Amino acid sequence: MHVISFEGFEYSGKSTQIALLKKYFSKQKIVSTFTREPGGNKDLEKIRKIILQSDFDNLSLILFFFASRFSLLSTLNSNGIVVFDRFFDSTYAYQNYTSRDRELILNLIKQVHKKYIPRLTFYFKMNKKTLLERKNKRGAQNKFDKKYLGEFSRIQKNYNDLSKIKINKRIFITIDASQSKELIHQEIIENLKKWKLIK
Repeated sequence: MHVISFEGFEYSGKSTQIALLKKYFSKQKIVSTFTREPGGNKDLEKIRKIILQSDFDNLSLILFFFASRFSLLSTLNSNGIVVFDRFFDSTYAYQNYTSRDRELILNLIKQVHKKYIPRLTFYFKMNKKTLLERKNKRGAQNKFDKKYLGEFSRIQKNYNDLSKIKINKRIFITIDASQSKELIHQEIIENLKKWKLIK
């Protein structure tokens, strides 16, 4: 099993790239499983719906996300590539407000078995101007989107900070999300080949 994860703000093009990669894997007959967080199976999707419309305090959200994460990981059984639409980086980026939050999240990340630590994480980085332009075209998706739009700098800083923290043998790859979807897809495929996840 090889795990890769996609991270970034809403409107960064993350979902588009996951769809393109799924199509590529299907065409190349590459065994793969695509999942998302929070959610990933029938029961956890119910929890996802509750969380995304909730007013839970931050500590509760951290624990909810990791409880959902560990539950999902316990059901994964794949010999191919597992692709996550968000993973623990999102919890760190969005739920990390204080040093106490940071310590708790990093300690919980340490509880993730090493076989589930992504080999590659693709982070779609964008500036606030581009994010707002895309948001105005699409509209806010849920309460979380609306809440965190005003915390762009904090969240981006947290993503940048986590990119510098060594987590097992994970490679953190920052992608310029302002590029065309074709160029970004090509960059992703090139990196998957470079790190020998695909031929």
